[in-house]
Amino acid sequence: MNALAKRRILTAFKYTWPFYLVTAIAIPLILNVVFGITHRTPSYKTLTIFVSGEVNEPKKLKNDMLEKYKEKELKIFSCISSNPKDATYDTKLSVQGYNSADVLIIPVSRLESVKVSAFALDLSEEIINSYYQGYTFFKQEEVNYGIKIDMEKVKDYMTLPSEDCYLILNGKSANLGEYSKSGVKEHDMALNLVKEWGM
Repeated sequence: MNALAKRRILTAFKYTWPFYLVTAIAIPLILNVVFGITHRTPSYKTLTIFVSGEVNEPKKLKNDMLEKYKEKELKIFSCISSNPKDATYDTKLSVQGYNSADVLIIPVSRLESVKVSAFALDLSEEIINSYYQGYTFFKQEEVNYGIKIDMEKVKDYMTLPSEDCYLILNGKSANLGEYSKSGVKEHDMALNLVKEWGM
């Protein structure tokens, strides 16, 4: 390569270097988005709970849930927690809880101040007969929406408010078995979790 060719390359690079920089940043970002979309874990293989309180042992809870629901193909378990006394509680509950949690643990005082039917699965007689016979329910407008949580069963994982708390199944969850939008009976992790922790 002669001196004239080198000078032309340097001159061209002087004006086009931002293009190379943008390309070097954009390509990995685009690949990340494409692979994230095409290799996303299906929602029925994930389980998220919203806890009104404090999760004391998040790693133990995660490991126990992954082990317990291994045969149900659980790959991702996550937990969102917020203390009902915090100023951000209502925002966290309405944004993260209602939109992404499969199961919500909410104290009765908060349930009485919201319209539960806007986000919760209606516990029909069919669901009760299949999963929750003999359990204690939270009712609003004569409809069953939640199962009372047995504090003893979760005390190793979390600290909840000192009042009655209820397990609410999110109506948007993909883990509601035949009662979800997909209607696949085997994808019922949320129903089973509530059955295990309820009373």
